[in-house]
Amino acid sequence: MISQQGPQHRFILPYLDRAIEQFESNPAAGHFMRRLAKEDPDLFFTAAAERLISPILSPGLRFLARVVTQRPALLRRLASPALGSRDKAISLFRCLLEAEPFSDIRLAHLFPMPGVWAPDALDGAESERTLDILDATSKGFRLLPLLGHLTESQDPRISAKATLFVGKRVRSPEWAERQLSRTDPRVRANALEGLWGSRDPKALRIFEDCVEDGSNRVSGNALVGLHAARPQDAEEILLIRSASPDARLRATAAWAMGQTGGELFHPRLAYLIRDEYTEVRSMALRAIAQLRCATQAPASGPDYDKDSEKCGILRSSVCGGRVPFSLF
Repeated sequence: MISQQGPQHRFILPYLDRAIEQFESNPAAGHFMRRLAKEDPDLFFTAAAERLISPILSPGLRFLARVVTQRPALLRRLASPALGSRDKAISLFRCLLEAEPFSDIRLAHLFPMPGVWAPDALDGAESERTLDILDATSKGFRLLPLLGHLTESQDPRISAKATLFVGKRVRSPEWAERQLSRTDPRVRANALEGLWGSRDPKALRIFEDCVEDGSNRVSGNALVGLHAARPQDAEEILLIRSASPDARLRATAAWAMGQTGGELFHPRLAYLIRDEYTEVRSMALRAIAQLRCATQAPASGPDYDKDSEKCGILRSSVCGGRVPFSLF
């Protein structure tokens, strides 16, 4: 997180550290943390973010985390892209969630409910960041009643991210198929991604039907989904498309090759990194990095954990995590 390293910051930090250390023995420690959060929330949040980086939380740090999660204004700082990177926000929220198991519900409550006027609701960029944080940290179904309506958001980016969030949790071919009637290709592509790893016959039929979709996003995600169940069919299509005279199809094929984790694609990707078009070369390089990462930390399913240190560094250095389809 970005911090203001001014005189006040340096002055107050030793007192905060002492309060954390003496939390169990000094009754004033908790009072001091709450007072600092109330009187100088910016300073408090910056200091808390710097300290809540350990997966093993002491009682004092757990209390510090609870102070953050109990104040919507502090949680909203976590959602602001201006205050730090997505990866740092996710790491911090994991610590908050460990200390306070209902933190994800509190964060989800920052979204407005349908038909309710909320002047302090998250803006578009904050909503996107918050969905990213919750998607990476909150498992299971308990947030669906709070976030399900966002699939119908008027903001197409929010609608697409919410579709992925819901789709990964409901894992329903019927639900995904309903989303395929939407006009936004990002929504349709994310509905397919929510089914990745499924071998349900209905899901496979959906993947097959979408392979020839006019959107490269949708077609690419359909091929990745198909590869999990019928790799030979998907591999044949990807190799053919990687030799297409259409640069967009070649780039889509390179991207999908990286997502599948198939070692078969190494020779073809090595060729594509010399392609005449920048977007094709870029996707091929990213795909090679993805394949190397897959061999070091094999996937255990569509939601496998990507926290392997070596793999995480590689992903971060190449594309900041999950390879985006930003060129399309």
